[in-house]
Amino acid sequence: MTKRTPQGWIAPKRPRPKGSGDSQEDFFPGTLPTKPYVGSEKDLFQAADEAEEERDRALVDQLIADTQLYDSAKAIKDLLEFTVRLRHIAPFNAMLLNIQKPGLSFAARPKDWWERFRRRPKPYARPLVVLRNFGPVEFVYDVLDTEGEPLPEAAFSFPTDGEVSKDWLAAVEHKLNRAEIKILWLDRGDYTAGHARRLTNHGEKERLERFEVGVNRNHPPAAQLVTLAHELAHIFLGHCGSDQKRGVKFNRPEDLALREVEAETVAYLVAKRTGVSPRSESYLDRYKGAFNQLDLHRILKVASAVEKQLDLPFQENRIFR
Repeated sequence: MTKRTPQGWIAPKRPRPKGSGDSQEDFFPGTLPTKPYVGSEKDLFQAADEAEEERDRALVDQLIADTQLYDSAKAIKDLLEFTVRLRHIAPFNAMLLNIQKPGLSFAARPKDWWERFRRRPKPYARPLVVLRNFGPVEFVYDVLDTEGEPLPEAAFSFPTDGEVSKDWLAAVEHKLNRAEIKILWLDRGDYTAGHARRLTNHGEKERLERFEVGVNRNHPPAAQLVTLAHELAHIFLGHCGSDQKRGVKFNRPEDLALREVEAETVAYLVAKRTGVSPRSESYLDRYKGAFNQLDLHRILKVASAVEKQLDLPFQENRIFR
């Protein structure tokens, strides 16, 4: 992550509650700790997990620095678009693929290539490496390194009409409630989108902290999806405080503008990978200076966590189900 430029930059114009004025103040200044929570001494397993995470981060950061792939705002925006296109692959793994093979159009596991398209890797084709859930790595193959039946013309397309079912919203609200994240439906004007805050601060690693996410009930479902993604991003980025059970560390930049750009970038990725075009697309294009502050490792990890919380992308939009 590069240092802030001396010229500075401006935050996306996110809606704020009526009466908040033009100053960049927190909506709930009294709900957050002034310094990171310091819990009890870590056990050996927790320490080992955190050491492994830091090792992974160091390797990826070094890889990004060595390749110099993301040394400009345009390069980072291209990465975001690439991550959107590979919606069947977790955002962080999409970045790993982009580092290994810039210009890649599509990749999948051998099993997926065969079951979905009746194609298989060519002899001696070079695999690409991605991280695997509950395991070290697994291999995927570029579409150009496969052979078999011809691909349908619209093989990798998906709907982008922005339709969001109210049934999905109800199911997500129920799921979030079980995860100690309560949705507060706000009766507000169009200029107010939402908020996120932590309601508890027990600091226990065996219990989830409780959070509240405000969503404007008068907005259309597609806008509510984007708001949920944005506010959950604040939670998982650590802006609202730590949560040991969720593995969220306190990480709250002093600059409100930077916090909003981080959350908006996550919301942009989650929404676009789902088929919804958020207004943040124009924001991110305008505030190119903010890209110099982004921690790509953290942004893409959080985008994966938010997708998991919201059961996204929608099942009907997935190439591999």
